[in-house]
Amino acid sequence: MDEVARVRRHFTDVTLLCGPDVIVDPPADGPAVSSEVLARLPGITVAHFACHGMTDGADPSLNRLLLHDHASAPLTVQDLLPTELDSARLAYLSACSTASSTRGRLSDEAIHLASAFQLAGFPHVIGSLWEIHDRMAAALADSFYAGLRTGSAPPDTERAAQALHRAVREVRDGADLPGAYDRTRNPYLWAAYLHAGA
Repeated sequence: MDEVARVRRHFTDVTLLCGPDVIVDPPADGPAVSSEVLARLPGITVAHFACHGMTDGADPSLNRLLLHDHASAPLTVQDLLPTELDSARLAYLSACSTASSTRGRLSDEAIHLASAFQLAGFPHVIGSLWEIHDRMAAALADSFYAGLRTGSAPPDTERAAQALHRAVREVRDGADLPGAYDRTRNPYLWAAYLHAGA
């Protein structure tokens, strides 16, 4: 919920989808299930996912975001590809391993959630190469969205690569890092994030 609160501060018009056991104020606009997400994606500009991600060892088209209904209707790479996203500008996948390929014979292929969001129509995608720390993810997202702004202007998604670079450096250099972590010895805490796009 910390990440949700931080992201909301940067936007005036937010649609929030949550699981039924999550209580937020103001209330969520709907359930965080794959059908609801796929129905709402065509009308949005920025999509931020604060959830879990999972890679599939046998079939990378089954890499997925773990939404509330992931056991029965997972949101997979193959689900995103037929989606038409005319308004899409930025997808931020604050979930584990959203920019990593699977092990095995296709490990050199760039078939993962970040590339699927890009192919579906998001020109800028933020993903992660491995597991991410919740507190770190919230701090990095907050810094990232602050970096999309210039003064009081609305967020500029064309600044996504620079904003991510700045946010990673801020977090690496000490902003909001969990207690006793040694930043120089533990780059896995801050180095997982990457920008895909032009």
